[in-house]
Amino acid sequence: MTSLRFIAAFAVLVLHFRDLLGPLPDWVMRGIVGGQYGVTFFFVLSGFILSYRYQGWFAHGVDGVRYARFQRFRFARLYPVYLLGLLLDTPWHLMERAAAGQLAVEGTTLWASWLINLVGLQAWVPAVPFAMYWNTPAWSVAAEFFFYACFPFVCAALARWPRGQRGRVGLFAASLLGGAGLYALVIHFLNYVVRVQAETQYIVLVYNPLLRFSEFFAGCVAGHLWLHRPAQDALARRRVRDACIVASTLLVCLRVWLPDYTGPSPWLWLLDVSFKYAAFVLPFTASILAVASGRTLLSPLLECRGMVLLGEASYALYILHWPVRSFLLSGVLGAWSTPAVHALCMLSTVGLAVLCYRYVELPWRNRLRGGAPSEPFAGRRTLQATG
Repeated sequence: MTSLRFIAAFAVLVLHFRDLLGPLPDWVMRGIVGGQYGVTFFFVLSGFILSYRYQGWFAHGVDGVRYARFQRFRFARLYPVYLLGLLLDTPWHLMERAAAGQLAVEGTTLWASWLINLVGLQAWVPAVPFAMYWNTPAWSVAAEFFFYACFPFVCAALARWPRGQRGRVGLFAASLLGGAGLYALVIHFLNYVVRVQAETQYIVLVYNPLLRFSEFFAGCVAGHLWLHRPAQDALARRRVRDACIVASTLLVCLRVWLPDYTGPSPWLWLLDVSFKYAAFVLPFTASILAVASGRTLLSPLLECRGMVLLGEASYALYILHWPVRSFLLSGVLGAWSTPAVHALCMLSTVGLAVLCYRYVELPWRNRLRGGAPSEPFAGRRTLQATG
């Protein structure tokens, strides 16, 4: 499971470096832009793994002690690297504003926006420079903070869900349709009622944690489906798991490379954009369930020690690649700023992420946890991914 995180993080990395790699064929660019859905994969996987790891904590309800301990674990998991990414990204933006003679004029706004990012609230503010400025990809961590605040209550409710596996399947379907329906309402409101500008629409529709919550919730439901699966369910058979992997991959590729609807009907357009993220939740969930249930055709790759290490460093890769991009865009390299050098820097970021994982993320995670055990219940070792 851990190795899957690197694949998603690397897709996001290439997405954000695409304009630095020189002219690319349209079909290649279309595939690279599909890397944005790596964040959807992270949200689904996060809900799945957290449900697996912590259902024993909240199965009988949420108490203050365990809630606080869970939040401390999550803070220790994310915040040290999150803060490092913000600090590394900051100088390049200040240099850019200073060179443009705007630092004095915008100083108060920049300082306020920096503080908003420091406390992980930028995903709630649909305006630049509060969002889409300081270490832009970290917006998803701000969304995760909200998901973590909600998770113990979601987990407790799902653990006591009275309608069995069929009811959980129905709840999973409802999360997909509900998420798409909420998107449709918001998109209609922003386009036809208040008519806000495109930049604000983009930040709301991509960053807002309430709109992305259905992806995380679907992962939580999938986690409980997996925990309560019968001993001999369909995924107990290797060929079914392999078929899930192949079918899911084909569905993802089909959705990425299919052109968006641009026809005359506003209702078909609304339907298309409303399912922008929901369309990926099902294939991503099927892949996660297949990999979690046993060996698949991907196992030789995913079980490779190097891939597991890269998966463990995937969060650092996700956070640190943007400061590297900001450095390249600052013009410091001068004549050395070429697509080949940019590609080399992009790949070097993977090594930087591994170093960060070993010498920053792990030590600070253990320190902030205060030596508290990280295994909520017995049997955890059957899955390796970290929530």
